[in-house]
Amino acid sequence: MQQTSTSNRLLVVDDEENVRASLKAVLEDEGYSVEAVGSGTDCLHLLERRNFDLIFLDIWLPGKDGIEVLKEIRSRRPLQYVIMISGHGTIETAVQATKLGAFDFIEKPLSLEKVLLVLAHALKQKRLEEENRSLKDLVRQETTMIGESVPMIALRQQIQYAAPTEGRILIYGENGTGKELVARLIHLGSPRKEQPFVEVNCAAIPEDLIESELFGSEKGAYTGSTETRKGKFELGDGGTVFLDEVGDMSIKTQAKVLRVLEEQRFVRVGASQPIEVDVRVIAATNKNLEDEIEKGNFREDLFFRLNVIPFEVPPLREKKEDIPLLVDYFMDHFCQRYGKPRK
Repeated sequence: MQQTSTSNRLLVVDDEENVRASLKAVLEDEGYSVEAVGSGTDCLHLLERRNFDLIFLDIWLPGKDGIEVLKEIRSRRPLQYVIMISGHGTIETAVQATKLGAFDFIEKPLSLEKVLLVLAHALKQKRLEEENRSLKDLVRQETTMIGESVPMIALRQQIQYAAPTEGRILIYGENGTGKELVARLIHLGSPRKEQPFVEVNCAAIPEDLIESELFGSEKGAYTGSTETRKGKFELGDGGTVFLDEVGDMSIKTQAKVLRVLEEQRFVRVGASQPIEVDVRVIAATNKNLEDEIEKGNFREDLFFRLNVIPFEVPPLREKKEDIPLLVDYFMDHFCQRYGKPRK
């Protein structure tokens, strides 16, 4: 048996028992998980409770023929990959199946080499399309603000006002309220939108690494440093640097960030020459920074540098009327993602 890393689930639909059995055995030997049924009705019933990465579907089936079954599959699952099989193939039938959304058409007697070649091609194409959809979903999620409540309308208006300016912005909000989304929308509405948006999660980076993460490091600057690395400020040159959870930054690092804001330049760890940058800084926090200043945990001068345009992102409990819209949005999102109709 050839060992593969795949876990793709396949369905074979053919009324000839010997074809079903032999194709199932060959595909399982290649490492696939395979089920086989003998009619279109059984196929459709199985699809009500199971998902398959790809279906091998014979055209000549008892009861509903393969073309009818293909139409029903595509109406239920528009993204389902199907390879048609026929012992009496014609160009017209192949064209019809392709127009209905079949990926390819294989004639009997089946060639093992062709079956595996077409299958590999189909699964590769499926994977690429899924990756593309995931990227589009990610972009859509990152740039979609759902809600028609008074707080959300006010927040959108504030974004429209602040985005075209060069003013620094400090975004306040609890965890999970969408502070990063607000920062991205501000960037996308600014003259810097074609330039990088670089995020730094200040709460997730250990203190001994945050300086090199922000400002970069020269080769040999510390143990294990085998090459020169650009930091986030350098990577964000011309664009926006988003300092998420800036309230978790140490006093020592705050002083260095303050200097960058004042001078628009910094020095890499292990270097001596300053590097000039042009970045807009947007910061976010889930803390009350004025309280942190009183406790000695946050520099007052850095606070005033960042808090030029303050934003407040409301929690869900303050915009309950948006819950139905959010439910609707995520229902659509996950139905599209998994190729299932809304019920």
